[in-house]
Amino acid sequence: MKRIKSTIKFDGPALTGRSMDVADLAPSLIALSDVFKGSNYLFNGDRSAIKVLVNADLEQNCFELSLQLAQTIWNQIGSLLSEDGIKTAKEIAEWVGIISGSGVSLFGLIKFLKGRKVTDTVVLKQEGGNHNVQISVEGKDSSIIVQQQVYELYTNKDIRTKAVSVLQPLKSDGYESLEFYEGNEVFERFIPSDVPSIQDDELPDIRPSNEQISIIKTSVRIRKPAYEGKSKWTLVYLKAIDASIEDEVWLEEFQSNKVSAPPNSSLLVDLEQNVIVNERGEALEDPTYRVIKVHAVIPPPKQMSFI
Repeated sequence: MKRIKSTIKFDGPALTGRSMDVADLAPSLIALSDVFKGSNYLFNGDRSAIKVLVNADLEQNCFELSLQLAQTIWNQIGSLLSEDGIKTAKEIAEWVGIISGSGVSLFGLIKFLKGRKVTDTVVLKQEGGNHNVQISVEGKDSSIIVQQQVYELYTNKDIRTKAVSVLQPLKSDGYESLEFYEGNEVFERFIPSDVPSIQDDELPDIRPSNEQISIIKTSVRIRKPAYEGKSKWTLVYLKAIDASIEDEVWLEEFQSNKVSAPPNSSLLVDLEQNVIVNERGEALEDPTYRVIKVHAVIPPPKQMSFI
């Protein structure tokens, strides 16, 4: 388990009594928790959990946030999750923007894009696959470059909306600023005019409308099935992916124990891959997947006996 520490500070005449209205504070902190839970699920699926712990220093009108990312071991030989592309609490905290990182965070991108019109989105490819995305807008300071993960956080409407909700106390009378600290240094500051309206949708959509959808007949190994409902399964296709099973007949048979798929089984499926691309055909985020049809269950390989 890892813990990341950060400090945020609300300021303004509403806080002169060294207290903060719970009607303003509670929704903001719950939204922050939801931002991290959503971000963790976006990057890690069900392979890890994250929660926000809060210590309040009312003397200084600030609230210290401790984040914990609980990591578990999946397979029997005990290989670490880091080998499976797990994103750490520190990485997620930097991308969201409660600790300073090497680039623009989700909160920083929200501040930049408020009320702007996007004219272009371009992938700046880098070695290793950790690409950047350049977003161009009309007017002054006409472009910004963010890491692909920040782009993916922003384009997830639920996460983006929750992030804006964190800032909503600044829309109330008596609040003048919200500052993000690392140590004693302020690295991000919001004032009321920086905060978008949730209702008026003052943030532009930066996703191009172009999609590349392909159907691939392939085998995928089951890592984590869903035994109830329509939750996504964790499957292995080139790497670990999260995918819904849209074959309702097969899914019902599996969940009612009419079909057996023991651990380490594979499925022969029609796999739909959906990639968002710009006008140049460049992928702007990782593909999303759905299993359209399950053709067969492939049992796990039998272990050889040396007796």
